[in-house]
Amino acid sequence: MKSGKIKLALMALLILVAGMTAKAQEKKAAIPNDQAWLQKFAGKWTGTIVMTDDKKQSTTLTAVMEWTSIADGKGISGVETIEEAKLGKMSFYYLMGYDPYEKKLHFYAVNNGDICHDHSCTWKSADHCYIEHNSIRNGKAFKETVDLVFKDKNTIEFTETDYLDKKITETDKGTYRKAQ
Repeated sequence: MKSGKIKLALMALLILVAGMTAKAQEKKAAIPNDQAWLQKFAGKWTGTIVMTDDKKQSTTLTAVMEWTSIADGKGISGVETIEEAKLGKMSFYYLMGYDPYEKKLHFYAVNNGDICHDHSCTWKSADHCYIEHNSIRNGKAFKETVDLVFKDKNTIEFTETDYLDKKITETDKGTYRKAQ
């Protein structure tokens, strides 16, 4: 009789543990792709960027960008620095995360120049992230679009286009390579 009670208690314990394990795996699997794919950015990257202004004058820049996973993998933060003789040192600070209530990604950017704004992000595929910002500058509509394409786990190609009053004011194109 005692042996039967022990077996019953062990079975109940096994069922409880199996249920808790299944619940934990269910919770882990519930991370949306939009959020999980952010971790592709993690690491140190070096990029070559060609910046072209509205007068079609181009400048080639070298950027160093480092992204770190934050909040137990729920988001990612990054720092980017660019130094150029005429433009000086530019520093950018980034924060990306997934809002489960709106079911969308946000990308916040602040730099040591004139940028301090939020962007909406959409993964067009597992390797293509589209980023957009809309606001007003000097009474005119400002729009920034960024296409980031992961060519492989060590290469990101990007294009950024800035518009003021629906006219292109700047286009940046480049490739980032992950430091090994």
